[in-house]
Amino acid sequence: METNSVSIWPRMEPFLLGALQVAPTTKLSLHYLRKMAVYVQTREGCFPVLGWSMWRHIACGKLQLPEDLAWLYFETFDLLLGHTPEERLGRAECLSQCSSKSELDQERNKLSVDTLQFLLFLYIQQLNRVSLRTSLIGEEWPSHRTRSPSPSERETKANSQNKNWDDQAHLSFVQSHLTDILELLVDPGQLSQSGQVQRGCQVSLSYLTKPV
Repeated sequence: METNSVSIWPRMEPFLLGALQVAPTTKLSLHYLRKMAVYVQTREGCFPVLGWSMWRHIACGKLQLPEDLAWLYFETFDLLLGHTPEERLGRAECLSQCSSKSELDQERNKLSVDTLQFLLFLYIQQLNRVSLRTSLIGEEWPSHRTRSPSPSERETKANSQNKNWDDQAHLSFVQSHLTDILELLVDPGQLSQSGQVQRGCQVSLSYLTKPV
């Protein structure tokens, strides 16, 4: 019997340019993003596109993120979209000419993003999460037996630690977190009363065919 299969080809740009090279806030963990996924798909004005005003409401009011950080995520994701250089320059000029908070909000409110793609963008911020074990143990304590690494070795180590540039780290991240990623795309109607994914849930093919 022929079986159906799905091939996933992660784009490099979201990992390379979109994942902030800092440990992500705990408010972007799977637990909170699950709640956000249900919220945006069951509230008017949040799905299938999400505007700045609604994202600010969710980020600052629900997730307790600073507004500057909320905008950083929103703007960074928008930079990954296919805008022309002229469009980017025009938007940057409009934002720079704002003389008040209300004018700035008015310009920012003109931006909107694909809701589910933005949700996945927030999830891949986990790429640079620091494990508790690494933060507690840290580097091996040097001893008189340990030789100093050469410049080339230090450069190789630095590059290997920068996951944003490592396509193998991207692949490993997707493979390790694929179940969580798919859970964020599940329609809220398929969730249990407690918000948990139930056995046999399905993800719409239209979500899987979007370039994320």
